[in-house]
Amino acid sequence: MSDYIEKGKQIMNDFTKTSSFTRKLVCVNIVSSDPKRLADFYRNVLGADINEEHGAPRRIEIWFGERDENTVCIVVNYEEGFTPQTVTACQGFEFRVTDVDAEYKRIRDLDIDVKEPPKDVSWGYRFFNIKDPDGNGIDIVQAL
Repeated sequence: MSDYIEKGKQIMNDFTKTSSFTRKLVCVNIVSSDPKRLADFYRNVLGADINEEHGAPRRIEIWFGERDENTVCIVVNYEEGFTPQTVTACQGFEFRVTDVDAEYKRIRDLDIDVKEPPKDVSWGYRFFNIKDPDGNGIDIVQAL
């Protein structure tokens, strides 16, 4: 196991040296009993582009932005019998915006449940949180 840990450290060291933390493709895999429902939520609430050509309805890709090295992609995989996550076990996603208060109003106008209004945190961000239909947390974040 320590060989895997050391190899991982080396990859991270090489990556940070060559990229200087340049953001690269981020692809997050999640599981759902209803990928279409999740895809519709992300399309309608967060403006995602949906690709259902990769094994739909068993797999759906949810894209944010252009499909290049700066793209963020969530891949939703179908699993029969999957139940939505609990708060302590859910995935978490962070979306950066330029005006968190305007985004809060827009999401509230869509009748999406938001537990708390935006708040400032000491490390220089203002944010609020929503949940997707499977209970995955989504932080809407603005740098201050």
